[in-house]
Amino acid sequence: MMDRIEAILFDMGGTLRGSAHREETEKKAMIGQIQKLIGSIAPVDEFTALLDERARVYKYWAQETQIELNEGDLWTQRMLPDWPASQIQPLAVQLNQCYRQAIGSRVIFPETKEVALELFRRGYRLGLVSNTTSSVEVPAALKELGIYNCFETIVLSAVVGKRKPDPAILLDAAGRMGVEPKYCAYIGDRPDRDVAASRKAGFAQAIILRDQIQDLDFGADRSLAPDDVIDNLRQLLDLFPPRPLAQSRLKPGKNGKGSAGSPMMNKISLSTMWAIGNFPALGDFIEMAARLGFAQVELNHQINSAMLAGVDLEHAPISSIHEPCPSDIHVDTLKVRDWLISASDEDCRKQGVSAVKRSIELAGSLGVKTVVVHAGNVRSDWPHEKEFYSLFKAGQADTRRFADLRTRLIEERAALVKPRLTAVQKSLAELIEFSQPFGVCLGLENRFHYMDIPLPDEMELLLTLADPDRLGFWYDVGHAQVLDRLGFCASQEWLDRFAGRTVGVHLHDVIGINDHDAPGAGELNFDSVIHRIPAEAVFTVEVRPGLSPEQVRNSLHFLGRKAMYIRDNIGLSSDSLQSA
Repeated sequence: MMDRIEAILFDMGGTLRGSAHREETEKKAMIGQIQKLIGSIAPVDEFTALLDERARVYKYWAQETQIELNEGDLWTQRMLPDWPASQIQPLAVQLNQCYRQAIGSRVIFPETKEVALELFRRGYRLGLVSNTTSSVEVPAALKELGIYNCFETIVLSAVVGKRKPDPAILLDAAGRMGVEPKYCAYIGDRPDRDVAASRKAGFAQAIILRDQIQDLDFGADRSLAPDDVIDNLRQLLDLFPPRPLAQSRLKPGKNGKGSAGSPMMNKISLSTMWAIGNFPALGDFIEMAARLGFAQVELNHQINSAMLAGVDLEHAPISSIHEPCPSDIHVDTLKVRDWLISASDEDCRKQGVSAVKRSIELAGSLGVKTVVVHAGNVRSDWPHEKEFYSLFKAGQADTRRFADLRTRLIEERAALVKPRLTAVQKSLAELIEFSQPFGVCLGLENRFHYMDIPLPDEMELLLTLADPDRLGFWYDVGHAQVLDRLGFCASQEWLDRFAGRTVGVHLHDVIGINDHDAPGAGELNFDSVIHRIPAEAVFTVEVRPGLSPEQVRNSLHFLGRKAMYIRDNIGLSSDSLQSA
């Protein structure tokens, strides 16, 4: 039956990590931190006993009802109901973590990372389902291991409100992953919870990791007997052999209803921006992107030669390359040294051109047709920029100070831009000539910072340097929206003027002036964007590393629904979508 397993879901406590009780003196010292947070002057012995009794009563209630409260409700209703809820609610997550640390230490098993990563690389889709009062502890532990994004979904009782052995929590996880329960295995340590929930949910396999201290007791109910018992997680590698690669990339989860099969999604790409710090290797990111439904990936300017060396790039579905890639000199270092194509100093400018040339050479060697280019800046920083952004975020964009800073920024940029723009023109002319033998088109991206090049008039000037098949416009929807909200140029102006020259688009959402959020999770109107992008352009989701795989997958489904809506209601032709 193991050959039918598509997804392996894990419990956390007792399965991926162990725990040990604190010594009483250490415990009371930590409880004292809780008292400081809330201003309690009760004797620490009495306060500790009070919390322990309330935790015991809550645990019994939760087990009986199979309901889990979130941290806010737990601490305002159960743990500290005699304190003002308005005081406790904002501290609830912190209080809960303090108490959990006080009652015991938690240590990841040494084999956890090795086994989880190997199962992922063998083609199994991974998920995690755990009974816990904490909404933050499990994600933090997996991030520390560097395997957080190998888990397509993490379902915690404190978040969803249900506890095992209620099968709803397992069915929720399987539904999010889009895998039928009969193709799922669950790995836990408690037959009364983990096996019971697995059986009720209709999972194909329930496997128990034996506790070396306590005897394994299935009770009188033989339905609680697991399919296998293991003494170490490494034994899972004997039970789950490698799967064919194609079988590891399955249908989208339940939130993708209506988006699967949208023709536009046949080529949408995911930027490696999301990969940074989240995967042990670049190849793991490429595999997860495919599992989430992305057809291609964009190699961005945070990928260095060491990362590329571990990947079979010739067979990787690469849509575009964002210079400087390989980034063996970090982009921040290039800015500090002014090794940019906008540099007025000739030696610095040549260094910037060389960095872009390396990206063009990489694209040419892989048959990639588009390289995203940053055109540099007028200056690398602006002394008042932090204050300027802070005023906007504080809701003070209508103040005199904000208006004065914006005026000063505009004036300073205008005074400095001419020689820098001239350098960009010279650099681009060299790069256009260099890229011709490789058949690579350069895509000039609109930028986030006002001091960056180009603004719309500068973009128009630069695009005159070559024909559309050699030099085009790369539209970043988030950057455009931020400059719009700060009062510099309307976001729609970019498409009004350059839609016909658009060779690619970076899709991400914006909240306030914070960008690179998952499309659909913020405030941007994608209806006004997607239908104006030429069907032959490269569509790339470019989101920050902190997002979960589930959030990234949902962004793809959101864009798929938008594509279907635009086709049906705005008039984008089926032929145009199909060609995308």
